[in-house]
Amino acid sequence: MKFGIPIGNFGTAGKYGDINDVVDIAERAELLGFDSVWVHDHIFMPARIASRYPYNDSGVAGFAYHQDIMDPLAVMSAVAIRTSEIQIGTSVLIIPYRDPLYQAQAIATIDQLSAGRVLLGIGVGWMEEEFVALGLEGEPFTRRGAMTDEWMSIAISAWTHGVQREPISHEGHFRQFENLGGMSACYQQPHVPIWVGGKGRIAARRVARYGNGYHTITSTPDQIREELTIVEQEMEQAGRDMDELEISMLGPMVLLDGDVESVRGFPAVVGGSRDEIVDTLGSYEEAGLDHALSIPAYRTPNWDVPPDQQMQAMAELAEIVEELR
Repeated sequence: MKFGIPIGNFGTAGKYGDINDVVDIAERAELLGFDSVWVHDHIFMPARIASRYPYNDSGVAGFAYHQDIMDPLAVMSAVAIRTSEIQIGTSVLIIPYRDPLYQAQAIATIDQLSAGRVLLGIGVGWMEEEFVALGLEGEPFTRRGAMTDEWMSIAISAWTHGVQREPISHEGHFRQFENLGGMSACYQQPHVPIWVGGKGRIAARRVARYGNGYHTITSTPDQIREELTIVEQEMEQAGRDMDELEISMLGPMVLLDGDVESVRGFPAVVGGSRDEIVDTLGSYEEAGLDHALSIPAYRTPNWDVPPDQQMQAMAELAEIVEELR
């Protein structure tokens, strides 16, 4: 199983450091032998959020408006320059938030900068307040899944036509244009890997439609098995094989100094002795997980730990990971 580290492009920066601390975490992750580093995506954070967060039991997201948010694409560019081998992923990029042509160009550029190390995890979004603040109220929110699929169709067309240096046209529900050129090709061919985020039947159908991977969040091993059963059904329906997919997850959170039953309602928290952590991470691999975006933490697990504490926790997790390889 591969292991990655979220580098904290919102929360850590501003509260505990700056952009250099975020990029330093990526550099340190590469030196420690992790396979990937990851950024998250919000453009800003409303002070009041009524939308239900879908990925924990409480329905409350662990985000705060007073945290700095650094643009994920800009951070990925910096990481691409400062590292040489580690993969650089999005967990996840909210596809409807940005113009699809701009987004495709930016991703292709980062993939070229990194010599083919981008992993594009995508999502449809969940926070209605953020959609409204971006001027995407109404149908762009209620039909955000359909918009995501159309935006990805445009991106894939841009990337593949970029190789051929041919103009592209598009006639869709949300966007129309004719004969646009100058599209950049990705370093990876035919384009960057697309890991579809989410849970349930609709996300599984999107995986089968154009995904190179399935990207879940904070699931237990048993939940992963259930999710993969649905993904496999949709893959078979589309005439595709599960071997075509890389199965990844944001999580588990690894508590390195004690037992824990739940953290903020998240079920995917691993704790206990070193041997217990190794065994539990092994159970994720047995359930079908190929790539874990683990969050190492001490005492009170948090998304926005100070960089020095995160560095220490990363080093300890790296030693544990070695026992699984």
